[in-house]
Amino acid sequence: MRIFVPSIVLAIAYAIASCSARVVQYPSHIRVKRNSYIVQLHPTAQARCVQAIPGIQVSRHFDMFHGVAVSIGDSVHPSQVANIEGVKAVWPNRVFSLQYQNKTTNGSGEYLHQATRVHQAHTELGLNGTGIKIGIIDTGVDYTHPDLGACWKTPNCPWQYGGSYASDSLSPNDPPMDCMGHGTHVSGIIASRGDRVKGVAPQATLGMYRVFTCSSESADTNDANVIAAMEAAFQDGHDIISMSLGSETAWEEDPVAVLASKFVDAGVVMVVANGNSGASGLLTASTPAVGRNVISVGSVDNWNITSAHAIFTTHTGQHSVLFLPSAAPAPPFIIANNTLVVAPTDNTGSALACTNITNDLSGKVALIQRGECTFSEKALNAQNAGAVAVVIYNNVDGMIDMAFDSNILIPGAFISMNDGRMVEESIRSGRTLVRALESDLITVPSPSGGHMSAFSSLGPTAELGLVPLISAPGGNILSTYPQSMGSYTSLSGTSMAAPYVAGAVALLKQARPDITVTHIRELLVTTARPIADSSTGLVSNPYSSGGGLINIYDAIRARARIDPPLLSINNTRREHPGPINSYIRPINAYWEIHTLAIQNTDSAKSMRISLAHIAANSLTMFDKNGTLSQQLLTNQTMPTWPTNTSPVPANTLPQVLGIRGNTLVRPGQSTKITVFIAPPLGLPESERWFYGGFINFKLTWDGESTAFSHVVPYAGFNGDMRKLSVLASAPIGLPFLANSEVEPIENVSELTISADTDVYLAVALDLPTRIFAASIVDATNTTRGYLPLGYSDYVGRTLLDEAPYYTIPVNRTVFHDTQMTNSSEVSAGSYHVHLKVLRPFGDPARESDFQIWDSDTFKLGD
Repeated sequence: MRIFVPSIVLAIAYAIASCSARVVQYPSHIRVKRNSYIVQLHPTAQARCVQAIPGIQVSRHFDMFHGVAVSIGDSVHPSQVANIEGVKAVWPNRVFSLQYQNKTTNGSGEYLHQATRVHQAHTELGLNGTGIKIGIIDTGVDYTHPDLGACWKTPNCPWQYGGSYASDSLSPNDPPMDCMGHGTHVSGIIASRGDRVKGVAPQATLGMYRVFTCSSESADTNDANVIAAMEAAFQDGHDIISMSLGSETAWEEDPVAVLASKFVDAGVVMVVANGNSGASGLLTASTPAVGRNVISVGSVDNWNITSAHAIFTTHTGQHSVLFLPSAAPAPPFIIANNTLVVAPTDNTGSALACTNITNDLSGKVALIQRGECTFSEKALNAQNAGAVAVVIYNNVDGMIDMAFDSNILIPGAFISMNDGRMVEESIRSGRTLVRALESDLITVPSPSGGHMSAFSSLGPTAELGLVPLISAPGGNILSTYPQSMGSYTSLSGTSMAAPYVAGAVALLKQARPDITVTHIRELLVTTARPIADSSTGLVSNPYSSGGGLINIYDAIRARARIDPPLLSINNTRREHPGPINSYIRPINAYWEIHTLAIQNTDSAKSMRISLAHIAANSLTMFDKNGTLSQQLLTNQTMPTWPTNTSPVPANTLPQVLGIRGNTLVRPGQSTKITVFIAPPLGLPESERWFYGGFINFKLTWDGESTAFSHVVPYAGFNGDMRKLSVLASAPIGLPFLANSEVEPIENVSELTISADTDVYLAVALDLPTRIFAASIVDATNTTRGYLPLGYSDYVGRTLLDEAPYYTIPVNRTVFHDTQMTNSSEVSAGSYHVHLKVLRPFGDPARESDFQIWDSDTFKLGD
């Protein structure tokens, strides 16, 4: 388990006055660049006020953000930066990751464009992105790729803008050659001009802004690089900026999200991947996707899969087995000649290979089952035993992506449980061989095609905002790849879905040059198609899909506007609307009332409106006892209602009633329709269900028989969010005081923490919180100060695919301010930890709005 232990500055060069600006404190799980900060200035302040302070080095200047990136020495505290006149806020320079699932399979591309109706926009409307500028912030691009123009900033070249903004670049003018592959893949989705991969907007003008280094061992960048690239893309005048990166939070109060929202206000369409933490459940959207008016994008799985496969020769003959190769930096899974496959055991006798393998695997391929330890541990043990490759098979149905640590030098492949059992049985029955050639491809239908990708992050935001806004193909997407890495491959992630939407927006802007960002958002959402869920017979919840699968052909041809295009229902304040009793029988329920304005933009024909309702799945992350769902913890899937396709009582689904407003709208005129939305009354509030659906408007125009469907997604929480617990429930053992291995300490009342004892507070958050405060309280019940890392604001919930809890050091060092600047040491004695977190929508000034936890009393020794 990774434990973040800060370097505590116990003394500083000079006394620090109380900070006039806010210094943001990120919780322990958020990775930041050491001694590096983002500084936002007040509108009238100048950067020279920061540059003049000894020990502070300005590394970047930001115009639109109006601030700087700084590096500080160990003797300087960020609060000193905050105290400089003109400084508005100071953030640690946070690390960003790519929003993709590494290399998966090679997916067939043509059906994507038919399902999203991009194909019709190309063939019937003649649209290809001409005249539209798209900036891409990513890992760079192989601009020599023939499908991507094979050029850089030459006449008639698609690449007219961009450069290198990563920390390993000597100059922003350096061509942004891609050494990782992700940016080249994204670029092909947007604008590939080849026969094998057809981009959504192949004639768009492009800019690539590389923010990831080639020297890093991990696929990361930071706030400073991203902000610099964003500002460069803005200054280059791009109509659309596509970003397939993010950092884990459900809040929009961070520098990159703030800047993205500023760009939107200035007329730039910001398209951002929503994140790949779907396995952790709800409230997993990343930033800057949660930024205000940003177009956040979820992922839909491809309909067909064209994949590399391996040929296993067994005692029954040859078997073709589809596999998912391990991600870089591991070498590709290529075995040119038939090679012996064995199923080794470790020194405990287990076939899971979680300890040293006893077999001699020299020149052989190891077959190992998933389970009990990491993929890297299994591969390392096989590698140490001499294996030339490793095949790992699943222990449940389905296939997942697999990545190895950088010390794994042999290729790996992941195969299904059924295929793994077949190979294992063959090994027991006789000699089994395997070969895999790079050029061997097979095409199979995807069982999850057209459904939301399991990895796609879900909303809502921390304040029940509806994200993602829209969904697009992102699972198993074939696209261009650096020529040095094979020229083509398939990747999965919301990283692939976001550029698809960016390309689609380019077609929309080409067709409607004067369209505004607000109008684009409206059309994308209201013309989308809700995504069916075959497991329940309903459609996917808007917190999963947004408006649904993008339908760009209908968006381009739309003759109606609906405002607002989506409804985020906040049930923390609820009133029973008396007028509803005039329309339906009185019921014991709370209802939300919303008014929708519908405009007929056809200048010649009247429009008729009919209203229908499409109920969606309800989702929860919790079991009936209030603890995090065991289904989510063990299978990475959330409980849904309905649980299957069988009919359910109507009162367990949300209900919508539409009244008032004219159903006939004259050319160019508008009407207003009032809708009443009720939560699923038959579902107990104690089970914490998040519900949603779609208000479906069927629109027809005079003299036309075809009705056009426009939807308004809505979603909310079935209950009062203010009453919910933020801390993970006590039955699963959290919070607790932990040792250096993050194991619970038994008999805390007998614990003495000395200078050479490492003790931590381990905390898991089921929900985001605006304020997180962990303090030391003495025997007289007097609060003595915050623990190191003990105060943070705007904290996201704990993600199951990351560290399962946050860790905070417990020792005699305490801080007396939320900026973590004024520290001292408490004397030896008896103390306990006092933890408080603000409940959703809580008032920081009201103590009753906090959830409180106190540890048992322990001793702090000398």
